[in-house]
Amino acid sequence: MESLPSIAGELAGKHVFVTGGSGFMGKVLVEKLLRSCPEVECIYLLLRPKRGVSAQDRVEQIVKTPLFGPLLSERPSATAKLRAVAGDCSQLRLGLSADDEALLVDNVSYVFHAAATVRFDDPLQSAILLNTRGTREVVELCKRMPRLQVLQYVSTTYCFTKEPVLKERAYRAHLDWRTMIRIAETEDKGVLDAVTHKILDYQPNTYTFTKALAENVINDARHDIPVIICRPAVVLNSLSEPFPGWVDNLNGPFSIFIGVVKGVIRYTWGDPDVALSYTPVDWAIRGMVALAVAKANKSQALQSTDDEVDVVNMETTSVDKFSFGRQASYIPKFMSTGINAIRYPRFTVTTSYAHYWVGVMVEELPYGLIIDLLLRLSGQQPRMTKIYRKKFFTNQALSYFMLNKFPVEMGKLEQVHKTLRPADRISFGVLINDQESGLVYERLPFMIQTLEKAQEYVFGETSTTEKNNARLKKLYALDLVLSAIWYCLIFAIVGKPLLNKVVSLV
Repeated sequence: MESLPSIAGELAGKHVFVTGGSGFMGKVLVEKLLRSCPEVECIYLLLRPKRGVSAQDRVEQIVKTPLFGPLLSERPSATAKLRAVAGDCSQLRLGLSADDEALLVDNVSYVFHAAATVRFDDPLQSAILLNTRGTREVVELCKRMPRLQVLQYVSTTYCFTKEPVLKERAYRAHLDWRTMIRIAETEDKGVLDAVTHKILDYQPNTYTFTKALAENVINDARHDIPVIICRPAVVLNSLSEPFPGWVDNLNGPFSIFIGVVKGVIRYTWGDPDVALSYTPVDWAIRGMVALAVAKANKSQALQSTDDEVDVVNMETTSVDKFSFGRQASYIPKFMSTGINAIRYPRFTVTTSYAHYWVGVMVEELPYGLIIDLLLRLSGQQPRMTKIYRKKFFTNQALSYFMLNKFPVEMGKLEQVHKTLRPADRISFGVLINDQESGLVYERLPFMIQTLEKAQEYVFGETSTTEKNNARLKKLYALDLVLSAIWYCLIFAIVGKPLLNKVVSLV
C-alpha cells in the first residue's frame, strides 16, 4: 500500500473545524493538532457562550488548563491559531451567525465532529437534538464547503450492543433518524419521556441510541461528502501525550475505582469476568488524526467501498483484557493512591443484585449517614448521602455494560498505521509498546497513574505514598473497631430476636 503523505505537511495551511472542543477528547485533539501540526493555519472551535462567558473567553479558559502547559512553554503563541465561533450543536444551523457560517464554509478543509452529550440519563428529546440532529446540521454545513476533504464523526463502540461482534461496518438503527428528529422537534417532552423505554427497544440508554442514529446520518451522507466514522471505546487518561496521566473528568467505570481507593465505594454490581473496551485518550487522538488524513487521501488501508461509509473501531482490549474481577484483585496494590481517604478500602464486584443491594444498605449507606451527622454537628454541609445516591444510580446506568461482554473487531487502524511514514509513527503511530510509536503500557503503573492523576487534575489533590499509607493504617484500625460495633448492633437488633424465635420454635 502507498504511504500516506506527511500528516503535518498535509495539514499545513489548512483550516480545521472542531465541535466538542471543550470536552475531554476535543481538548486533547486541539492540543495535538497545535503541537504536532504546527503549520496548521487555523482551528475553529464551536463553543457556546456559558454563564456569561463568551465563546472566545472560553477558549482562553481551555488553554489555561495543564494540558496545554508543555506546548505553551515551548511555543507561547501556539494557541493564537485557535478561533472560537459561537454556536450550539443542539440548535438549527448549529446556532451560527451568518458571518461565522460563511467563514467556515469558505475556508474549512477538515472537520472533526466530537460534540455530544455523554450522559446516559439525558432526556430523549435533548439527546436527539444534540447528538442526532446536531450531526445532521454538521453534515449540511459540510455540504456547502468547497474545500472539504473529510468530515470525521466520533462515535462509540457501544452504539450497537446487540451485535454478537461489532464489526468495522455501518449498521442500521431500529428506527429512522429523520423520523426521530421530527418527533423530537414536534412532540412534548413529557410525552417523549413517558415512551422513552419503548422507543429505545434494545438500546440501554438515550446516549447509545442517539449515537447510533447519528451514525446513520453520516452513512447516508457518504455519497455527498467524504465521511468517516471513528468508534473509540471508554476513553481513559493519556499514556504519554502531552504527558502521562492527563484526565479532567470522572466519566465511566474508573470513577468507581476513585471511590474505592477513597474508601467511599465497597460494592459494585457487575460481572468479574467482564472486561470493558478501553481507549487511552492520546492513543485515540493519534488514530483519529491519522484516519482523517487517510480518508482525505483515499488511502487503500481503509478498504473503502462505494456501498458503505468507512468505519474504524478503536479499542485496546487486545493489549490487556483487564476484567473487573482482576481490577478488584489489584486494589491492595494501589489502595495507597487514595488521597484523603475516609475509610479503609475494601471492594466486592458481584453479579447478584441482592448481594450488591444488601452491601450498599449495610456497609455503605450507614457509614455515609454517620459522617453526614458528624458534619452537621460541626456546622458543615452534609454530602455523603448525596454521594452514595449518585454512586448508586451511576452503577445502575453502567450495569448493562458491566454485566455483558461486547466483542469488538479491529484491523483498519493498524493497517493505516502501516502506511504512516517513519517520521509520523513517532507522533501518530498507534501500536502500543512499539518502539517507534513510543506508547508504553504496563498494567499496574497505568492503574496507579490513572488514579493519582484523576485526583490531581479533577479534585486538585496531591499527596505522598508515605502520608497515604500512614492514613490507611489508622483507617484500618478504625474500620475493625467500627465494623465490630456495627455487626454487634445488627445482631442485637435483628439477629438475636430471630435466633430466639428459632430456638423457641424448636
